[in-house]
Amino acid sequence: MTGVNLIPSRLLIQHAAKRRIRHWVAACLLLSGITLVPMAVEGQQQARIHRLKLKVIDIEGRLSAVRGQVGATAQAVLDADAELARAQALMTKRSWSGLLWLVSSCVPDAVWLTSITAPGPQGSQGRRAVGASRTSGRGRGKTVTLTKDAAGVAGPQRIVLAAPTELHVQGFALDHESLYDLMSQLKESDAFSSVMLVRAGMEPVFQGSAVRFVLTCKW
Repeated sequence: MTGVNLIPSRLLIQHAAKRRIRHWVAACLLLSGITLVPMAVEGQQQARIHRLKLKVIDIEGRLSAVRGQVGATAQAVLDADAELARAQALMTKRSWSGLLWLVSSCVPDAVWLTSITAPGPQGSQGRRAVGASRTSGRGRGKTVTLTKDAAGVAGPQRIVLAAPTELHVQGFALDHESLYDLMSQLKESDAFSSVMLVRAGMEPVFQGSAVRFVLTCKW
């Protein structure tokens, strides 16, 4: 039995052309998809990187603000320590007229004093800045330091108050018993935390001899 194709050849050619066009379109779409997927992934990664950069910038800004707050807090602590040091130094200052009267009231008749001195504190030198520095003190427990920076511009004055904390009392006593009476009265005055005998020895005085002594009275 012989089959006869009754479809016109023109329709067969059109049908084949349409099929080829569909194949080409499918292939183009597939190639486009393969190309666009990496581009989309790359775009997402770039957007994520941009967001991360914005977060880093924000964190750095916050970190700078925190550093500024820490610096301000540290400076406030230093200022508070300086104020506390000045307050403590002022608390150690004494009324010298009253103190001299107290010492003189404790001196027995057989004792006479030759000097009363208040040495300055040890190790109270200020820090030296870059450039020239000048320090002046007049025995009142104050140190004033005028510093200059590298450009030679004078900076603020740094004042350190440091009052003496002891007296050195020197004199003569006719005997050791009189010297003991002086030390006992100074201790009983409650003005000093300790009264120590630094040195005592017999020395010729006028036509006789007396006990030359050195006392240290601390408060």
